Amino acid sequence: MKISSNIELENLEIYKKIVEHMTESIWIWDNNNNTIYTNSVFCKISWYNQEYVIWKNYNVFMDESSVKNLEKIHKIWKNKKTIKYETKLKTKKWKLIPVLCSWTSTQNWWTVLTISDLSEVESLKQAELYLKNLNKTKDEFISIVWHELRTPLTSIRWYISMILDWDMWEINPEIKKSLNHTYDSSVRLITLVNDVLSIWKIEAWKMEYYMNDVKILDLLESVHRDIDLEMKHKKINFLLIIDKKLHNSYINTDIDKLKQVFLNLLTNALKFTQENWNITLKASKLSENVKFEVIDNWIWIPEEKLDILFTKFSQVESSMQRQNDTWLGLWLAICKNFVNQFGSDIHVESKIWKWSNFYFELKLK
Repeated sequence: MKISSNIELENLEIYKKIVEHMTESIWIWDNNNNTIYTNSVFCKISWYNQEYVIWKNYNVFMDESSVKNLEKIHKIWKNKKTIKYETKLKTKKWKLIPVLCSWTSTQNWWTVLTISDLSEVESLKQAELYLKNLNKTKDEFISIVWHELRTPLTSIRWYISMILDWDMWEINPEIKKSLNHTYDSSVRLITLVNDVLSIWKIEAWKMEYYMNDVKILDLLESVHRDIDLEMKHKKINFLLIIDKKLHNSYINTDIDKLKQVFLNLLTNALKFTQENWNITLKASKLSENVKFEVIDNWIWIPEEKLDILFTKFSQVESSMQRQNDTWLGLWLAICKNFVNQFGSDIHVESKIWKWSNFYFELKLK
């Protein structure tokens, strides 16, 4: 008997240590719903000491709505062994904290509650709701900006283009220079608005891709036609070099997105290349891939800046670029995202006083 009693006492001490070191609160009521035991965790989250809690009825630690809810649960509990539910615990500072309770009965009909503090979860829910509302506001703002800015800018560009191309009168050289500058500015603004929309769609996973088999020769000749007039206008030598082995080759891609990649890279190079210098768009056949390259002979990029070049809104300055010009990384961030979607990655190499080369590979059909 003595041995048995000793074992029971040892077991009781073990149980006490386990309960005291639990991360959840333990709250035990008798048949009259009065507290007969709590562990230190309960005291910590409620701000009450253990002496105060003992023999207090559970309604002291709950607000009126929680008590009413508990009475409903109590009726259900009589037919079940364990019930889990969420309620609110009233602390010593009269603050209501959300808790998750696991309600279990003992053989003598005492109530054992295991309580988990949901304050952090509740805070995360509130933060999540706030971020969702913030994201919704951002989406609405971008949509409004896109429509409200692009429409008038497109009209401005179109009317200026009409004036510049009209043969009915001769425009004063100074006025023509100002009109050309205004036209270029409107084009840049439209491009920027479209790029912001593209970045938003990419990050919101709303960008749609339409993959088809595309003939490489037709694709690059189309890019050449789209950019050649601007190259000539700025007196840049634009070279299109296509490996003869690729003349009848195809790739599976979204033609509009890939064209945007080429035009972004070419426009980026064009922005900083001086008159009579070269910009090259090159396609070379590898074993199972095609390698695309956009090479210029003017701008160079510091080696320590290469890692951040494709970061959104990054600006990389070069000692050879024209005064007050910087690279807005939005174009390059879009290029990287599109090329990644095609199962590849875009790279850049730059040699001081020689050239910069943006290149990537795509799988041939």
